[in-house]
Amino acid sequence: MSTDISDSDGQEESISFNPRKIKPVKREVELVIEKYASEGSSIGYDEGKVVFVRYALPGEKVLANVYKETSDYAVAEPLEIITPSPDRIKAPCPYFGLCGGCDYQMLPYEKQLEAKAQLSLEVFRRIGGFTLPELTGTVKSPSEYYYRNTETFKVNPRKNLIGFFRKDTKFIVDINVCMLAMPGINEALADIRLRGPFPPHNFKVRTTGKGDTVVHWVKTENYEDREVFETISAAGRDLTFKISKDSFFQVNNSVIPLWIEKIISFLDPDGHEKIYDLYSGIGLITLFVSFFAKETIGIEIAKSSVQDADYNLNLNNIKSNVKFIQAGVEEKIAELGCADVIIIDPPRRGLDPETIASIKRSGPGKIIYSSCRPSTMARDIKDFSDEYTIKEMYLFDMFPQTQHMEMLSLLTRKN
Repeated sequence: MSTDISDSDGQEESISFNPRKIKPVKREVELVIEKYASEGSSIGYDEGKVVFVRYALPGEKVLANVYKETSDYAVAEPLEIITPSPDRIKAPCPYFGLCGGCDYQMLPYEKQLEAKAQLSLEVFRRIGGFTLPELTGTVKSPSEYYYRNTETFKVNPRKNLIGFFRKDTKFIVDINVCMLAMPGINEALADIRLRGPFPPHNFKVRTTGKGDTVVHWVKTENYEDREVFETISAAGRDLTFKISKDSFFQVNNSVIPLWIEKIISFLDPDGHEKIYDLYSGIGLITLFVSFFAKETIGIEIAKSSVQDADYNLNLNNIKSNVKFIQAGVEEKIAELGCADVIIIDPPRRGLDPETIASIKRSGPGKIIYSSCRPSTMARDIKDFSDEYTIKEMYLFDMFPQTQHMEMLSLLTRKN
């Protein structure tokens, strides 16, 4: 797969892309790419029909393989970049365009951030009806590659494949090294390939900043299947977190402190506020903000996460007024009464109407909402907009090289 964009005389030449087609060609079409779209695609038009094309940039002319088509739209992948964008670079990963893990490796990092900012504003305009002129800020990842502390590998034991699904398929692209994963993960992958038996099913690898690496769900010779302990330094404090194999933790260690510190900056400095942290997980946000609050309550439904959160509370010898409740947020929030600040970091599906109604009834002065899915976030904030105003909105790039992003907003109650 070639991604060179100029010949020896510096003149543009076409790029052969994805020689292994996703499935037998339905049809081929030449397209001019107009703009970025969601889910890591860009948009071209074929006789007025929208065509979503992966791995293509605005301004490019491409020869595309249409592999899915409805009466309203089509989905395609480029076979050839006929006229490359001046922004296009050579992707460093040999699996790019085959493995489905990355979307933007053909784009310089600063341009990736611009694209994500543009897309997030468009989502808030289209779904939420908000006309935000720009984001308050975009926070880049200090690490553009080798940043993920967790990877779940797909396995086909019959064909001895370990890797990730290709986009829009269940075909596993066999890989030796993932350029998004921290070194400990790639070392474990190499060890698993070297020492039998071959994994019988999918497995997860987690590593820490200190290089403590574990492998979950399969038995290996050199790696244990157990919890790990990760230390995060933010807001002048070092907190250590136990992470069990079934517990969620943010994947980018270099961005987590920046994200935590921005959340804390939304709090009043005198520390008088009562805070509810909804979907609190193992207590990452809850424990950090507890030092800047009068009282903090974390609510989480997953038993393993709440057990980790209670453990982490004691592990860090935190004596402030903080506790965790194991319950569904939609069930508990109505019972808790008023809070000054409610922090929301929900699953990708966002909030249900009952939870939104309960939050509005409790009347917090501030709502801090973080989400890795801008579409559901925009939908939910729209439901808050009769009583709350978007005060600040940030993009935190937890996921370089991919379409994914973490959005963080501060909503303040209208007078």
